[in-house]
Amino acid sequence: MNSFIMNRRWMPRLLTLAALAITTMPGALFAQAPPAYTMVGRIPGPANLIEIDGSRGYLVGGKTLTVLDLSNPAAPQKLGSYSFPEKIWGIRVVGQTVYCAADFYGLGIVDVSNPKSPSLRGSIKLPGQAKNVALVGTTALVADHMSGLDIIDVSNAAKPIKKESFFLEGYARDVASIGSMAYAIDAPAGLYTFDLSKQGPVEPVASEQSARAPASIELSKGLAVLVGGGMLQVYDLSKPTAPVKGPTLKTPSGQPVRATLLGSRVFVADRRDGLQVVDLSTPSAPSFLPGFKSPQPARDVAATDQYVYLVVGAAGEDEGEVLVLKRS
Repeated sequence: MNSFIMNRRWMPRLLTLAALAITTMPGALFAQAPPAYTMVGRIPGPANLIEIDGSRGYLVGGKTLTVLDLSNPAAPQKLGSYSFPEKIWGIRVVGQTVYCAADFYGLGIVDVSNPKSPSLRGSIKLPGQAKNVALVGTTALVADHMSGLDIIDVSNAAKPIKKESFFLEGYARDVASIGSMAYAIDAPAGLYTFDLSKQGPVEPVASEQSARAPASIELSKGLAVLVGGGMLQVYDLSKPTAPVKGPTLKTPSGQPVRATLLGSRVFVADRRDGLQVVDLSTPSAPSFLPGFKSPQPARDVAATDQYVYLVVGAAGEDEGEVLVLKRS
């Protein structure tokens, strides 16, 4: 009887102590999950766009292209820079060369083999505003706000030659390439597919007016993601010459600005929510993954296997910085 009474007295205390031990032990069920991304560094601006190529980064701030040493992502170093007379709207990095779409200046070709002293190898004035550029071999395709898609022979970078233009139905916004294929977008709704392995004049092998106010396009094997109209618009490129429109995904804020694709993941710079991450491993059923809420509006993003570089800040040419985020 006495033993029974003692058990009744001590049981509540023992249960309380056991519960306390569970909630305070490492890895307890009640512990919060660690954040998906941790900020480990900053790159001062101005910053509008960023591209990563190996251990090098290429930062655009207004009219200036800056080369970065990212061998230690937590402590990035600025190496050298080159400035154009006009704003840089887009860049593509191919080896030791950066192709710059520089507004009314046209296409500028910058040699970065000496990263501390980038130099202009060649340039060409184009009919309108150069918005972005894509490369297929020694052919550069420039999204030109006025003439559509300008086709430039850059086999001699010192003397690029315009071969022809293909007029898009709307205002050209962006162009990207993968292999011999190039994809251009225009406003308000166009997506154009070009196969540069074909001989003769450059003409689309497919075109459709199914996009919604596309502003940029990103490619990965078998996938294209267009950003525009407050949405991510997914296209299936399993047959590269015949894109098939897939799901349209609205971010929680409805304010995506730019994106980058790494495998089947889309990293989105969102004006309100910072970094948003979308899993497209099943393209017909995209899903959001944990992201990172930045203190300022996000404007561009680049990603590697371990790190994400998020451009944040106001939209002016002399504004912005880059947050270096490490995946947990």
